[in-house]
Amino acid sequence: MIIRSLYRLAFFLLLAAGAGALAVLRGGQAAWFLAWLLTGAGAVSLSVFLFTLMKAEVSRSGENHMLYPKDELTVELKIRHTSFLPVLWMSVADHFVREADGHLYTVRKRVYPGWKRTFTVRYRISGLERGSYRYTGTELAAGDCWGLVQKRRLLPGSGGFTVLPEGRAVLPVGLPKGAGGDETEGASPFRPSMPGHGVRPYENGDPLHRIHWKSTARRDGLMTRMDEPALEWRFQVYVDASASSYQGRAELFEQAIRWAAGILQAAGDIRAMAGLAANGKPEIRLPPHLSDNGLPALRLLAVLETAGGQSFAELLMNGGSRPGSSAEAVVAVTPVIDFAVERALGQLCQGGCQVFVYHLLGARLAGERELEQKRRLEAAGCRVHQIREARLERTVRLHAESEGA
Repeated sequence: MIIRSLYRLAFFLLLAAGAGALAVLRGGQAAWFLAWLLTGAGAVSLSVFLFTLMKAEVSRSGENHMLYPKDELTVELKIRHTSFLPVLWMSVADHFVREADGHLYTVRKRVYPGWKRTFTVRYRISGLERGSYRYTGTELAAGDCWGLVQKRRLLPGSGGFTVLPEGRAVLPVGLPKGAGGDETEGASPFRPSMPGHGVRPYENGDPLHRIHWKSTARRDGLMTRMDEPALEWRFQVYVDASASSYQGRAELFEQAIRWAAGILQAAGDIRAMAGLAANGKPEIRLPPHLSDNGLPALRLLAVLETAGGQSFAELLMNGGSRPGSSAEAVVAVTPVIDFAVERALGQLCQGGCQVFVYHLLGARLAGERELEQKRRLEAAGCRVHQIREARLERTVRLHAESEGA
């Protein structure tokens, strides 16, 4: 861009020299006016090129943030520049890239700083896909008012932010179909006998604040709430991240990520111990009773991509062979249940594990083959949820504003 501006400026000055030579040789007011006009414009453009944006620096806020797709991230750029002339206009372009696929995003804002050497540009981001994003730099451009020359400064970027996966709503207690929940709302591995309470008939002497009014309304007599100790539940979520299971169906893989995130978040809500395992990734264990219980797993899900190598059946078998795995509830999230996966799930049931299977169908209905697989797995002791969801459309919103210019 600098070389191109210099070429344009040199050509413009040659035109000015030619107009001056024509005025000297032939005279005339029109020739002299043209010569002075071209010379003056060239001198102004040369001064802008030499004495604006001599130095520049930018400081950024909004680094190392974690947000969800629906959240809005505000990034603030404080720009300082050294110029000996008033800057009529300046274009500010901030670049950030999604590291998984290299997709580049650019936010542009034109400002008119004049004599001001410090100003602020803010922009807001929302609707981005899950993933890790890195700031690659900020580009400043200034020039004359007729676009003959432009001077640019590319300032390096640092830091970034992470967009966590948006978890699918999983109820802490699954609703059976016909009791106010549909197929997806009832797809929960958390059973009503988890931490909570039971009820019994009212007895003389029971305090009134212990009466369970909802149960009383459904029965003929008063019912008293009877607290039960919360049990320590342990869940291990296995996400199928093998490339062969998706075969380019990116929206189906995003559904798997959302369901895994929703299950982990629901486990955190009830203070359950949970873990996450995916093909080719180190296992993550999430202890309960932490304020940021699910963040390590959500960070892994944010950057998880499909890959070859270990199959989902091998992942299940390796997890089932760990010491103490029989005391865990296994949650398997996959779009494909082949013979090897079906056998691995059956062996986990035989080993004493409670097995919950989330079979992702995408936008299609379950066929006869999928229904037969469900019957066989349920006969082996698994609880199978066949999930049918429409494709999720997402809109990226970028909005920029300035202050002080």
